[in-house]
Amino acid sequence: MANQAVVENLTRTRARAMQDRVETTQSERTAKRHWRIPELAVGLVLMLGGALGAILLSRSGDSIVVVVGAAHDLRRGEKITREDLIAVETPLSMSKSFVADTQASSLIGQTVLVDLQASTPLTMSMFSDQQQLLPDEALTSAAIQQGNYPVDLAVGDQVRLITVPDIALSQSSQPEMFDQVVTIWSLNKSENNDIVLVTFRSSLDLSMAIARAGEVHIVRVANFQQQASITKSQD
Repeated sequence: MANQAVVENLTRTRARAMQDRVETTQSERTAKRHWRIPELAVGLVLMLGGALGAILLSRSGDSIVVVVGAAHDLRRGEKITREDLIAVETPLSMSKSFVADTQASSLIGQTVLVDLQASTPLTMSMFSDQQQLLPDEALTSAAIQQGNYPVDLAVGDQVRLITVPDIALSQSSQPEMFDQVVTIWSLNKSENNDIVLVTFRSSLDLSMAIARAGEVHIVRVANFQQQASITKSQD
């Protein structure tokens, strides 16, 4: 009987201990759950706050500025008037390539070199301030190979030409350089940049020489206005 009482006492003690451990484990889990919910909320707040801060930072670093744009579709060869220009918005990081709103008046009277769509931001390279052709002038184009022209050649540059005769049209192969200064009217590079199609504004005689040439080389010369100012300063 005594042994049986001891066994029953131990059994009850073990049962109480197991129940205590179960209750303790459940209370710890409950406490942990109570702590995890606020931690999750704080994490979400931090993530959302970081994303919002990144958006605001990107916007503040690339603000919007106003540049000059085309008010409507413009065709190559048209003269620019005030009615052709409007203000358009562009990111600050891209605005350096376009004409600023304060420079809009400088485009008035210039000639459009390429077809433009409405609302297109404008660059100075899209226009030329060259005057209309005179009766003794002509526009003549030639395909110039890479290496036969200055790499930074641009519309409006004043150049001299060296022509190499076409052996199919001439028995001579000696190159010839012309004293006459011509103006680059337009230029368009090929997709591979190995050939550029250049249009020259020159006299009728030189236009014939360009048309007969098998190969054309372009040599840049100083602008007449620059030469005049240098000569005046030296005097």
